[in-house]
Amino acid sequence: MKQLSGFVDSTLPSHMCRLHKSLYGLKQAPRAWYTRLNDFLQSIGFRASKLHTSLFIFFVGINIFLSSSLC
Repeated sequence: MKQLSGFVDSTLPSHMCRLHKSLYGLKQAPRAWYTRLNDFLQSIGFRASKLHTSLFIFFVGINIFLSSSLC
C-alpha cells in the first residue's frame, strides 16, 4: 500500500491512514437501492411476489413479465 498522490505526508512517507467507520452509509446502500427499485416497478404496474422478495410480476392480458432485482 502507499499514500494517495496529492495526500503524501513527506515527513511520514511509510504511514497509512486507518478507516474507523464506513463512508456514505454503505451498510444501508443495498436497502436504499431495493426500496427505490421496488417503488419504481410498482409505480409502472409490477406487483411484488409473495414468494420471493426480489421477484416482480407484471400481467398484460395473457402475457406475464417477470423482473428480478438480482443481478
